[in-house]
Amino acid sequence: MRTICLVIGAGACLMGVAYGETPRDLDAVYQENPFAFLSWDYFARFSQDANAAASGNEITIKPDWSVVVGADSDPLVGVMAEDLATFFKQRMGLDLPVSKETERAPAHARAILLTDDGGGNPSAPGSFTIRVGKDTVAVLGHDAAGLRDGVVKLVDRIGFRAAPLLEIGEEVSTPRLALRMGTIPRMGTYRDLVFLGYNGVIISPTDKYSTTLLTCVSNSKAIPELAQSYDPALVEELAQKARDARRYGLKAFVALDMWDFYPADSPIFTNHPGLRGAEAYKHMDRPPAGHLLCTEDPLMRRYLAESVNGLLESVPLDGALIIVGGEGFQHCFMRPSGVEVKHTNCARCEALGAETVVANLCNGMAGAMREANPEALLVAWPYSAKYFWSADDNQIAFIQKLKPGTALLTEIEKDETLVKEGGVNKAIWDYSIDLIGPVERARKQIAACKAAGVGVYLKSEPELAFEAPGLPYIPCMDRWFDRANALAASGADGAWVLAWFRPNQGTTSAEVYKYASWSPTPEREALLGMLAKRIAGSEEAATHLRRAWTHVSQAIPCSPELPPYFLGPYYLGPVHPMFAEPNAEIPACFKAKSEFAAHFAADARGNVEVFGRYYRSMERALRDAVNELDAASTDVPRRCRAVFEAEELPTRWFYHTARTHANFYESCLLRDFLLAFAQKEARTEEEIAEARTRYERWRAVLEDERENTQTAIVIVQQDSRLDLHNTQDGAALAPAADLMREKLALLNQELKVFLPSVAEKAGFGK
Repeated sequence: MRTICLVIGAGACLMGVAYGETPRDLDAVYQENPFAFLSWDYFARFSQDANAAASGNEITIKPDWSVVVGADSDPLVGVMAEDLATFFKQRMGLDLPVSKETERAPAHARAILLTDDGGGNPSAPGSFTIRVGKDTVAVLGHDAAGLRDGVVKLVDRIGFRAAPLLEIGEEVSTPRLALRMGTIPRMGTYRDLVFLGYNGVIISPTDKYSTTLLTCVSNSKAIPELAQSYDPALVEELAQKARDARRYGLKAFVALDMWDFYPADSPIFTNHPGLRGAEAYKHMDRPPAGHLLCTEDPLMRRYLAESVNGLLESVPLDGALIIVGGEGFQHCFMRPSGVEVKHTNCARCEALGAETVVANLCNGMAGAMREANPEALLVAWPYSAKYFWSADDNQIAFIQKLKPGTALLTEIEKDETLVKEGGVNKAIWDYSIDLIGPVERARKQIAACKAAGVGVYLKSEPELAFEAPGLPYIPCMDRWFDRANALAASGADGAWVLAWFRPNQGTTSAEVYKYASWSPTPEREALLGMLAKRIAGSEEAATHLRRAWTHVSQAIPCSPELPPYFLGPYYLGPVHPMFAEPNAEIPACFKAKSEFAAHFAADARGNVEVFGRYYRSMERALRDAVNELDAASTDVPRRCRAVFEAEELPTRWFYHTARTHANFYESCLLRDFLLAFAQKEARTEEEIAEARTRYERWRAVLEDERENTQTAIVIVQQDSRLDLHNTQDGAALAPAADLMREKLALLNQELKVFLPSVAEKAGFGK
């Protein structure tokens, strides 16, 4: 393996301070984005085709129709009736009145009847039937949840048709997953979450709390030093959010964190010596942060039990999620200092072993929660546990110690390696869309949970994959549908499609999960064809958009690695400079860094020549996608223009990102060769000829990157979602356009001054 440094010397690009010191309101920036409607109003993605006409087997819903709520229905049916009427008014231009049956009747003339019984599969809770006749439409749920999801399906059917037209017939839909957890779309509501296809939600405080969430919502007096953090207003906020979720029939969970460190001489340990647990790191590359509170201490057990019991007494929750791997919720095997992996410096916990300690934590909290809600679940997520405490890579020994009331959350694709041509072993150490899953680890965990009688869920990000983390989402719809289908077919009890690193922006990948969550499941080609037509608005444009998605999907396997978090051209794309002159002064704007690291790479990674070929292949596939978008653009009607551009611009940015990445790697190789050649004292004519050829290629690469950057500036100025300055981790950076102009100035200097100086030293310049 060969690494070529791009910056030689002091490593200035890894040093420096953050750009700007005043925190910005990132939601306010997002609110001004022309595509923000995708997350805050699900219905806004639909439009009506005024030229659409009913076929021989379709009915037309007209202004003389109404929406009728079945007699004695659950209140949720009325909520969905109002949402359905809103959809018709906003997107189809029909102001349909909503009424409620006063008595049961067999049918209603020209009505859409909504009821929470009489439909679906009798043995499948959450199922529903949609029955379309000549003058009536009936959405019949097996229960209220089934009716809710039947209305979602009805809206999607009309949305795909781009007109209030429905095909006559009957369809019964059955959920493939009992629980479909999501997060509320950015600046959106529970309605938007429901119409994205979810029936569960993680609720969280609106504002960042001052310490870990558990201590803020705990009314336990067991440890007085922690009781002062209790915030009843925060508890009431969560309670209101949970009640609002209940209005839509959603399962509500809260993600609890508690990862606090205290000095050895802290009063909490002076007053309660038994609480003193492991001395631990916050981050592995820094000194120990202090001591954790030992979860095996009886007082700590009491505190945790009273905390979660009291929380569920006050907030109508279905459960809680805790991360118990290498971060999130403390125990004495979480990053202890001065000991080998799988051990701890807490003598009490070391004697018990990690699996017992972590299982005791989960089982104790689950039992206390079930005293308040007998159906509650404590969901444990052993994220990266194998790197810290797990006796086996799959956490089987831990799973076998869990008791009813607990459940496991695990990733569908994590901790696997993809073997690629050229000796490339791509480690899927975090979220990827290159590997669909479920991986063998997840399969074994599902089987172990089934054997232990505990629940098991698979996690996937709705929009993020580290093949291109700087995008609002990667438009590889073939792969996202395959991921959704894999989740539904996995045998797990549900899918947790959680926007963990960034807010859910309601893009096409966030939407597509739901279409594979029901049986019968549409064929991928049929579904994506309909989706492309809804977005692009015409058959011709849809054909090209569908091909673009395929090309983007084909580009993903050309990614040879998942680099470290938020670092380098795979993240920054065309914002990333070349730095062809290694000893040049680096402008201050390129020295910004944030929580994870400096954003600008100091070197190309891996086998540079092989990786470079991969990125060139990715660039070619994405160029094909952009060509298809060019062909589609002329046939997109005005009514679909905004939705199409929301799809188009990230694809174009992805292309420019791959082009930068390929140029970056090739520039590294050429620069390294030519600078070394320029230092040689003796050169043959053949060597000079070869060097001249490489020099001309280096110039061509940098000129291509200049053109690539100039074009990309126009794109990022149209869509603030593409500007990493408008994300939480990238906020330390200057605005993308400013950085790109600075990059262009550097490129011009390098092309006009530095490269000719290299040519002269190499013996073929003027």
